[in-house]
Amino acid sequence: MPNRLPRAKTLKGDPKLVYYDKGEGRPGETPLVLVHGATLRSEDWENIHPRLATRYRVVAYDQRGHGKSGHAADYSLDALAGDLLRVLRDVVKAPAIVIAHSLGAAVAVVAATRGPGLIRGLVLEDPYLAQFGTGWGDDYYRLLRAALDKVAEPGAFRTAIGRLPLPVAGPRGERTVSDVRGFYAPERLVTYFTPLDPAFVDAFRAQSSAEADVLRAAVAASRVPVLLLAADPRQGTTLADGEAEALRATWQASLVRFPGVGHRIHGTRPEPFLEPLEPFLRANRTL
Repeated sequence: MPNRLPRAKTLKGDPKLVYYDKGEGRPGETPLVLVHGATLRSEDWENIHPRLATRYRVVAYDQRGHGKSGHAADYSLDALAGDLLRVLRDVVKAPAIVIAHSLGAAVAVVAATRGPGLIRGLVLEDPYLAQFGTGWGDDYYRLLRAALDKVAEPGAFRTAIGRLPLPVAGPRGERTVSDVRGFYAPERLVTYFTPLDPAFVDAFRAQSSAEADVLRAAVAASRVPVLLLAADPRQGTTLADGEAEALRATWQASLVRFPGVGHRIHGTRPEPFLEPLEPFLRANRTL
């Protein structure tokens, strides 16, 4: 798997956070921070990071328990949001626009209410909000958790990852990860999942009503500009029925739908993903 990110750097602390920083963007442009989804890692932005970095300072980081970042005892939304705020304060050191996917979007929304002034705007890609705490995707994550017990046996581990079910059948009848070609082929997912902390998956599957309440309160309290990117429900989405329209009304957000595109828009359709970003980034640039 080619590495299209800058050289990894480490933010010390508990836990350590590994990040990728392109350095300075063009004068006056707001920095961007990329937050990946559950069980993924910064390499998931490889189709996006280099293109944005031609104009903007772009920082991606591995969330705790993922990729090269440290494992932790706490995988709550508050803890994950605290890590994002650490990156903003100690790495970016300036108000930023956060581009966040799935669970990363939930983390970003909570962080926006915890660190006033640090987040200038949010780009939320198929966010995991209303369905948080409902058991969404539990069959998949249950099987992934079982697969992680085989990580020391590479052949058995790869086979177990290949058997993970897709949320919906693919256009050529794909039903499991082993059937997938392209960006999310099994070889890539094996690299994502090999360093994943099993305790994160346990925590993700045990989402509490209290955490869901924290998230709902953050959704209600958030006041930063939002660009909402919604996947096609027929191709798999974390958005509940009617949720995209409700969020647009709550936040006065810009909403862009992606017909025929599933949950991981940025990985499978990078050009359409990038197209609506530029007007939003320019509208919220540093004055």
